[in-house]
Amino acid sequence: MKRVLVWGLGISGKSAVELLKVKGFEVYAGDDKNEVSFRDYLDIVDTVVLSPGIPPRHPLWIEANKKGLEVIGEMELAYRFFKGRLIAITGTDGKSTVTRMTYLILKKRFGNVQEGGNTGVAFSQIVLKDPSCLAVLEVSSFQGKTLKSFRPNGGAFLNFAKDHLDWHESLEDYLQSKYNIFRNQLEEDFVVLYSRQEEVINTPTKAKKYLFSTKDADGFLKEGKAYFMGEELFEVEKLKIFGHHNYRNALASAIIAKLMGVSSETVRETLYEFPGLPLRLEFLGEWNGVKVFNDSKATTVNALESALKSMPDKSVILIAGGRDKGGDFESIYDLVVQKVRIAILIGEAKDKIFQAWRGSTVLEKAESLEEAVKMAKAYSQKGDVILFSPACASFDMFKDYIERGERFRELIYSLFE
Repeated sequence: MKRVLVWGLGISGKSAVELLKVKGFEVYAGDDKNEVSFRDYLDIVDTVVLSPGIPPRHPLWIEANKKGLEVIGEMELAYRFFKGRLIAITGTDGKSTVTRMTYLILKKRFGNVQEGGNTGVAFSQIVLKDPSCLAVLEVSSFQGKTLKSFRPNGGAFLNFAKDHLDWHESLEDYLQSKYNIFRNQLEEDFVVLYSRQEEVINTPTKAKKYLFSTKDADGFLKEGKAYFMGEELFEVEKLKIFGHHNYRNALASAIIAKLMGVSSETVRETLYEFPGLPLRLEFLGEWNGVKVFNDSKATTVNALESALKSMPDKSVILIAGGRDKGGDFESIYDLVVQKVRIAILIGEAKDKIFQAWRGSTVLEKAESLEEAVKMAKAYSQKGDVILFSPACASFDMFKDYIERGERFRELIYSLFE
């Protein structure tokens, strides 16, 4: 790796350029938005660093492979200059929450801890700031796809569900990209795995595997309490986060912390203080007996399923839809029957969801989020829950899930207050 082309100049791309320049490499950079063509550089460079948003079908990826150039991502690049210990957390859903909880717990024990990866702070920035720290990284399948030497000392694979088929060539490619995260682990490393899915349990790694969720696993939830290796870790009712999936997330974080040598007292203290991340089943308030939850970060059917399971039967006015990522909406048909009183569908996927859920409950379509929120308020009655859990990407109507969630929050407060 002597001359490097960085393509895609978002957060990770700019960070990669900065790291490479500090390390003395000859760096070229560009973006599909610029007028410069990547083909101008392919005969000059020996390595291409791609943004996570660039899919394998992109012409640059294809042509770089044909020329025999090394193709990696920013996370792999940063790892090559990292000297500390590393915790990697992945899964279809729950990554950001578990990453944050794990970071907060470990920070209390070790002090010199950094959080980043797919959560906003590029790994390259962590390496530039403190290359010998303990890093807690959220790792997406996009990032996993281009990993080569990356080796986490510990980590977790939280769950696996159909997702990102607009980026990956197949469900198997999506799974293998997750597997890449843990392939280089050694016997002295560990990984925490969701025990209800064979795909997760079968993660290829030499690391010690610890299973969580089912009652025969190393860690599980029983009668409102969380246990690991026979020890009680925390009480569910003392957590501020809501939903059974979040209780599992807390358990996964607690197990990672215990395996890193953190005391149970520190684990409990941190988890009981954690308020949850915004836009992840975020409770906005209750008006005239109607509760409202903002779950804009739910960009998968799996995330919507988790949210619905946390709600009372036949009480949910659901707002869902957006840009489809290949989700299997039919897979939660029975849950929609059980939980949803009215579903208001928006975005590019609204017709697909309508067909998948036809006959399950009352289905309505809206042309905008604002119209959907107004409809939800009009339909609502005491005892209902208005749940915004799109199960889709936001890019058909919004810049990202954050903008989408903030707009939903604004609409709720303006209409209800």
